Amino acid sequence: MTGMALPVREPVHVRQARQQTGVLAREAGLAEREVERVAVAATELAGNLVKYAVDGLLVAVGRLGAFDLIATDRGPGLRHVEDSMRDGYSTSGTLGIGLGGVRRMADEFDILSRYGEGTVVLARWLVGPRPRLGVRPGVAMFTALGETVCGDSWVVAERDGITTIAVSDGLGHGPEAAIASAAATAHVTADPTTSPSELIAAMDADGTARRGATVAVAQFHPARSSMLFCGVGNTTVRLFSPQGDHETLVSVPGIVGRRQRRGKRVQPLTRPWSEGSWLIMHTDGVSERWGDAELAGAFDRDPATVAGWLLGRHVRRRDDACVLVAAGGAGP
Repeated sequence: MTGMALPVREPVHVRQARQQTGVLAREAGLAEREVERVAVAATELAGNLVKYAVDGLLVAVGRLGAFDLIATDRGPGLRHVEDSMRDGYSTSGTLGIGLGGVRRMADEFDILSRYGEGTVVLARWLVGPRPRLGVRPGVAMFTALGETVCGDSWVVAERDGITTIAVSDGLGHGPEAAIASAAATAHVTADPTTSPSELIAAMDADGTARRGATVAVAQFHPARSSMLFCGVGNTTVRLFSPQGDHETLVSVPGIVGRRQRRGKRVQPLTRPWSEGSWLIMHTDGVSERWGDAELAGAFDRDPATVAGWLLGRHVRRRDDACVLVAAGGAGP
């Protein structure tokens, strides 16, 4: 599964945001009426990024059951969030519908803003029946500047009550990196009930891609209140308990791929998992130098909002990036 992130700094980017999100919304299966609403919302969100934001990004992600628009930036944040929801609050170059209008057009809406730090706005449209998953996922992505495809990929798949998620970072950038990532995540899609260690072994044996990839795989067993994790390479993975403390889950060194395999593989880690648990996984296109304080109060938000917050504030921009967040509890 993929997505796109458009840096938004100038008025021309507003028009690009409208065009590109419309294309992606159609590809995600939205009806034409909903596609137009996505385009209008993208125009408003991108226009606000041009006028008010620092280092703004507009992210569009289509996944099974939903299409997400995420506007994220590094400041200055909103002093009064509720004021921003008034009709007509957005003026000077946008449609003037305001965030309140975006909220009405979307099926689901969320906003997280901290004055002096930044803002994330999530607008979601539901597509078809909501899939039955053992977790609530959210994702945000970024394509390295100068590239047309993202070399990072992600997947969320469920079968027989077991949900498996993964992020993959293909070596380098561009189409070959994207092929490597897609080859890795395809094994999860094929059978999400396979253990993470066996999935890693299948990725090692796969000769589809000419490049290797770093991969992190987490598998959730809600009936057993447990999670399995296995990773290869430098993906950042942090598990937060319902009490708020966290553990960094360490991957083994190396990369996956038949011609690139290095390092010793290990058996999956097993950890408790419940409705109040959160797992954050991201590739090295996002700096790992973020602390717990940044997420204070964020765990009552949508997982996609949390993913957008981390991407917006910590993406390196010179590299592909993917943030995948999973929260305990069933979700779309």
